[in-house]
Amino acid sequence: MVSTITQDIVFTQLSSKTNKAILGQVLFAFIALIIPTVTHKIGLNYLVSQPMHWMVIFAGLTYGKLSGTILGLIIPIASFFLSSMPIATALPLMIPELVAYGFISGILKKRITSFGSVFTALVLGKIVYLGFAYILGRINDPIIEVVQKTWGPGLIAMIIQVAILPIASGLYIDWTKHDWIFIFEHIYTLGKYKIVRNIKQNLTIVSSW
Repeated sequence: MVSTITQDIVFTQLSSKTNKAILGQVLFAFIALIIPTVTHKIGLNYLVSQPMHWMVIFAGLTYGKLSGTILGLIIPIASFFLSSMPIATALPLMIPELVAYGFISGILKKRITSFGSVFTALVLGKIVYLGFAYILGRINDPIIEVVQKTWGPGLIAMIIQVAILPIASGLYIDWTKHDWIFIFEHIYTLGKYKIVRNIKQNLTIVSSW
């Protein structure tokens, strides 16, 4: 059991095309849209919390590069139209960055482990961000200052993502492997048995009157 969970955490990915997987990815997208709203409400700076990164990387780890890429593309756009966050001028930078996170974390998990893939995705995603900022003429400060502003505030969040997201994804993968329908049917059968038993006991009591 432990070795199976370890395998799920480190290497395993699920198919993204089953009905259960599609439902899971819709749930990921929903959570990804909620997190920025919550962090905004509590006044947590987005550079510190990196609210959209979490579920995009989670999707890449869990369902592969296509899932991570799609979520990385649609989440910032959907969030902008729903809540005006991120601001319009940030979209040309954030969309490539998030797509890179989802794609790289998804494609590298089976090659260099989930932990390595998250670390690599975060580094390359930031480089993609800086690359698009340079192309679009958004870099006006010395490159060292730009790197510090881009990486510094979210460094703690990045460390947590490397440590937590692979484990969370692996546990989710292990959870989805179980036949939960059978478990619910078993619970239902036990509940029905208890109800029938209670009715019989009550009938016995009544008949003894």
